[in-house]
Amino acid sequence: MMKRKAKWAVAASLAVGMTAGALLFTPSAMKASEEVVLASVDWVTSQLNPMKNDIANLKAQLAAQQQQIQQLQQQLASKPASPSLPSVVYVVKNNAAVRSGASTSYRVITYKQAGASLQVVGAHLTSQGLWYNIILSSSLKGWIYSGDVSTSAVSSDSTKHVIATAAVNIRKGATTSYPIIATVPKGTEMVYIQPFTNSKGEKWYNVQLSDGRRGWMAAEFGEVK
Repeated sequence: MMKRKAKWAVAASLAVGMTAGALLFTPSAMKASEEVVLASVDWVTSQLNPMKNDIANLKAQLAAQQQQIQQLQQQLASKPASPSLPSVVYVVKNNAAVRSGASTSYRVITYKQAGASLQVVGAHLTSQGLWYNIILSSSLKGWIYSGDVSTSAVSSDSTKHVIATAAVNIRKGATTSYPIIATVPKGTEMVYIQPFTNSKGEKWYNVQLSDGRRGWMAAEFGEVK
C-alpha cells in the first residue's frame, strides 16, 4: 500500500514539473520576457544619452579652454620683455620736465638741466612711452620721460646760466606789470632758458631759480654765460 502511494506522489510531481515547464516555454511567456528585456534596454539608453551629451559638452568646453590657454601663451611669448631698471639716469637736455605722474597730462613739479643725475626707484610703460619714477628729495618723488634722460653720464657744458649784475626782480611775465615772484641779489646764478622781446621792445630773460621756480628778469640786469 505504501509503495503504491509513493509511486502516485512521484507521478504527480513529474506532471506538475512538466506543466510548469510547458508554461514557461510557451510563445506568450517568451514574448513577455522579450518585452521586459527591451524595456530594460530602452531605460538604460535613456539614462546614457544625457550622460553622452554632458560628456560631449565637457569636451567642447575643454577644447575651448585649451585654445584660450594657447592664445594667452602666444601673447606672453610675443610681449616684449620689461626693460631693466637703472639705478641712476642722467638728464640729456635742458629744462627736462619732472611731473607728478607718468604722463604729460600731469603737472610739472620742477625742471632739470642737462647733466643732472637722478636716482630711479621705479618705471612705468604708458602709451606715451617709458617713464622713470625718480627721487627729488626725502619726501618728494616725480616722473621723467625716458627720452629726456640717459643711463650714461652726459656733459652739462651746454647749460647756460644768467648771472645777476645787480639785485633784480624775477616776475611771472616779461613786463613790469607782472607780479614779482622773487628778488635775487647781485651775483645770483640762474639757469638761462630763453630770451624774449616784448611789445615795448624790452628784452627779458626766462630763468629758473635754484628752487625750480621759473620767471622773467629784465635782460639789462643779467649776463648770460
